[in-house]
Amino acid sequence: MKYGGLCGAPRFVSGAHAAGIAPAQLSMAKKNKKYRPPEKETTIENFYDLKTKEMDELVAALRGEEDAPPESLPSMNIAEVTGEVTEDNKKGKKQFDPYKRDKFSAIPFWVKALFIKFWFFGAVCYFALMGLGTFFTADDGSYTWIQSIELYLLCGAIMGIFVDCFVNPIFRMMESDRKEYNYFMMFPFPFKQFWTFFANIVYYLVVTYVVGLMYGLIFGPHFGGVEPLLFGVFCLVADMAFIGVKDLIVFLIKRAVKRAREKKAGASAPPETAA
Repeated sequence: MKYGGLCGAPRFVSGAHAAGIAPAQLSMAKKNKKYRPPEKETTIENFYDLKTKEMDELVAALRGEEDAPPESLPSMNIAEVTGEVTEDNKKGKKQFDPYKRDKFSAIPFWVKALFIKFWFFGAVCYFALMGLGTFFTADDGSYTWIQSIELYLLCGAIMGIFVDCFVNPIFRMMESDRKEYNYFMMFPFPFKQFWTFFANIVYYLVVTYVVGLMYGLIFGPHFGGVEPLLFGVFCLVADMAFIGVKDLIVFLIKRAVKRAREKKAGASAPPETAA
């Protein structure tokens, strides 16, 4: 209570008035019986904090397999999943590293590319030449020139279909942003380019013809037959030779175009004036 007013007349002043609180604010505060503390300000430091307790509860709720043995269920401890170093797993337990490269990724890409092509070429020899080839032989096991041409067309077509539908998509799935598997494809274009399907068939008809010449030069014109391992090696050698020539031609063309542009840009540049 305070005294004030004119002529020294006593005037009663409440504590709210003394504290500078308006009556309307005081009435509103009385209506709100539950006090709400101010929300914690979110900063960049605590915005991305991982709520380990809530994550553990979520894993435990979604697990749902109560009768399964504990060792067959995923861990409910988020620290064990993320590899967080705690007091419990400092004692030599194996920690999970999400950025660790597996054994397959440690193999050089060119080894994987050559092996995939070699395997598919051997598969074509096994299924096309050794399997379907029995339908193109005479009763005594010999081939006529018409049957040889038919078998040659069949083998080249199947090889082109295998490369376009299986080998090249596998390369696209394994490649990185460097496009390193383009050096092992004759037509390194997107899958939606429909013309590459027929282009690969025509190209591998040529490869099959070169492989036949290699067999004739090494084993003579009347060689007994083929087998998947050597056929895969010969196809791989012929295929990579053609792709190497193509890559060399593309490189020379790009270098010539680059030099022509640099020469044109240098000729169109204004001469420097002497100071």
